[in-house]
Amino acid sequence: MFWNLFNRLPKPFAEGLLPAQDGHSIYYYEYGNPTGIPILSFHGGPGGSSRAKYAKLFDLKKYRFIQYDQRGCGNSQADDIFYKNETKYLIQDAMHLLAYLHIDTPIIVHGVSWGSTMALLFAEAYPQTVKQIVISSVFLARPEDYGWTNGESERFYPDLWDEMRREYKHTDFFEAHNRLLFSKKEQDNLKALTYWATYEHKLGQLNPQFKTPSELDEEFLKSARIAFYYDRHQFFITDNQILRNIGKIKHIPTIIAHNRLDFCCTVKQAWELHKALPKSTLNICAGSGHSTPSLLKEVKKMIRHAEKQEK
Repeated sequence: MFWNLFNRLPKPFAEGLLPAQDGHSIYYYEYGNPTGIPILSFHGGPGGSSRAKYAKLFDLKKYRFIQYDQRGCGNSQADDIFYKNETKYLIQDAMHLLAYLHIDTPIIVHGVSWGSTMALLFAEAYPQTVKQIVISSVFLARPEDYGWTNGESERFYPDLWDEMRREYKHTDFFEAHNRLLFSKKEQDNLKALTYWATYEHKLGQLNPQFKTPSELDEEFLKSARIAFYYDRHQFFITDNQILRNIGKIKHIPTIIAHNRLDFCCTVKQAWELHKALPKSTLNICAGSGHSTPSLLKEVKKMIRHAEKQEK
């Protein structure tokens, strides 16, 4: 069964911390063939962490699959998780990791959701370094893209928005969430983690309900704070930065997959990216939800098909 396939997770053949820079020590993992074709995978979020399941998309006898936890995330360490924690520094960390691992040949970049954003930004920053792009659940991080989650999605979930407004008891909804999320009071943190911090994960569900955690999860709190921090700063990129710089990567073969009914990142983002990349292949999957098992199965098929086309 497909679920079993992705539940049998591979073990890294190497992992560790990069030497600290800017007060951040970045944790990385390597899977597969140590001499294989390198793949650099960017995790989701912002605020997420590396996931071994994505290594299963690739033939690990052939590829060297590399992930790293972005600043403040996962097993990465920081004196202050917000100090120099911006998108440009995350991309610099990726280059430092490649240099640390003595990788100087063209690589494949991979990412899901925010990871797709990072993969595209990295490719545009270092197009000579990237030979292929493999992304799904595309997020272009434009105002209209995060504006969907932060506003327009209320059209489908007015009951959830009404509940959040009642609970937050504040005219400025986002400022109220900011106060609760960064409060030193555990009860405030729990309220923030109950509502807005989980709202994105409710999108696409037919009968979503908020549920207060039984206890404070410090890792979830850290992740939610980083996510909100990036959201409040427009993800530290300029307006429409990816599509404005798309000419830099038009020559790179790109695999794109997206669920038709992805209510977290709307499919129009994947469509507009595909139209801007002449060497891209897009599969709009007949599925609902964000990064789902069925979508990953389609990505795996697309990778195998592309490999056969190369032969």
